[in-house]
Amino acid sequence: MPNRQPTTTIIIGSGLAGLTTALEILNKSSTSKVTIVEKTDKLGGNSIKASSGMNGVPTRFHPQDSLDSVDVFYADTVKSGKGLSDEKLVKLLVENSGDAIHWLADEHAVILNTLSQLGGHSHPRTHRGGGKLPPGFEIISALTKKLDEFKLSKPDRLSILTHTRVSKLLVDSKHANKVNGVQYLSSAGELQTLLGDNVVLATGGFSADVDQEDSLIKRFRPDLVEFPSSNGEQTTGDGAKLAERDVGAQLIHMDKVQVHPTGFIKITNPNSNWKFLCGEVIRGIGGILLSPNTGMRFVNELTTRDGVTDAIINNCKVKGDNNMNLKHETPIAAIVVNLVDYHKAKTHIDFYGYQKLLHKGNIEDLLLFMKTLNPGLEITRDSIAEHFQQYNSYIRSGKDLQFGRSSFGGEFNIEHGLFYFGLVTPVLHFSMGGIKIDEHARVITKADTPMSNLYAVGEVSGGVHGANRLGGSSLLECVVFGKLVSKSIIPENST
Repeated sequence: MPNRQPTTTIIIGSGLAGLTTALEILNKSSTSKVTIVEKTDKLGGNSIKASSGMNGVPTRFHPQDSLDSVDVFYADTVKSGKGLSDEKLVKLLVENSGDAIHWLADEHAVILNTLSQLGGHSHPRTHRGGGKLPPGFEIISALTKKLDEFKLSKPDRLSILTHTRVSKLLVDSKHANKVNGVQYLSSAGELQTLLGDNVVLATGGFSADVDQEDSLIKRFRPDLVEFPSSNGEQTTGDGAKLAERDVGAQLIHMDKVQVHPTGFIKITNPNSNWKFLCGEVIRGIGGILLSPNTGMRFVNELTTRDGVTDAIINNCKVKGDNNMNLKHETPIAAIVVNLVDYHKAKTHIDFYGYQKLLHKGNIEDLLLFMKTLNPGLEITRDSIAEHFQQYNSYIRSGKDLQFGRSSFGGEFNIEHGLFYFGLVTPVLHFSMGGIKIDEHARVITKADTPMSNLYAVGEVSGGVHGANRLGGSSLLECVVFGKLVSKSIIPENST
């Protein structure tokens, strides 16, 4: 047999998509080499912030009597995508979802054994751990630990460049559909060239790209420029910009930017342009949303994210005379969780409480909180108690006659119960649009041809989620397509 030359892969970005791809490539071949290029000072991207969990069907953690299935998950995903999802990519996502959960458990000792039902899902299928760590932090910590161990034992096969920004994708002069490396600005500010057999774009989305001259939000969704963001400031669409400019990549669904309905408002800095995300799990365990204008519910809290967002914008704009210094017509809702449901997401709620994003009190405290938000709110303790009693009847019957919610937490104890409550507002959160890819995650050009060795994985790609992403499918996409890319780069029969 001829001698195989070591395969060298350059991975741009170090969120879950990039880390999954790197580890799988390194583990599939004893000679493969990987360089991870990260523009910030640490690995993890936005994945490290993920708080609700990761979808998977079927898994060993599902109850035996679960009615969920791959087909139902597929149907939920396509429905959420409103006809724009690439169904071949959706099929890959859902059919490999159970394996993705088991890969984390078996290969990386990340046990996501607690299930929740998030908005737009027909069944509980979003997995998170039962310990103190949020799922994103737990997953990223485990994978970075593996990479650190690999780098110590085999430093010739893994390089990690931080504070390093890729400035150009290099196209092979002999093959127009092939790249052979990148140019980058080093941490010292020097322009360098790095050659490789494959390049993987794992740079994330563009939900913090509002200020730059070439802002993708300004270009495709100028109406969203004033919204705050839950993303790190590094999330500026670098991969999409590089691919479009340097290889003529096709960008799709770029106007489909997910505005997550619940970013926390911190009372000490209410008008900040960056918000902590209030994980969807808080609504999944039983949390409800109240309008500052009525003090009442106004939406099925577990409809799709875009549905909840639209309801908050249409029903919850505060007036300028509020006592929290909030800007006039800021869309804001109060999120309320009862003490019965606290233990279902204790880690999340304790963290939010520590950050002073959730407050604990009785029904009188909640009423005072609502009236601080809206001094003119015409609501009494009796009227809010009556509203909660009506909602309790929906919980007992399993049918929400007002808004159609069908999955509930525990009943609200009005007389002696305690509640956790805070303020939430819609935030820029996720880019459904991005670089068009095929079923091998290869970048597709504007001529509708695939680049042979340039891949896009994770949020930088478009087509998987269509017009709206389901909660829990972002981490899933990173693992499924990261593993898929590694198989394309290092075939199963390679050594």
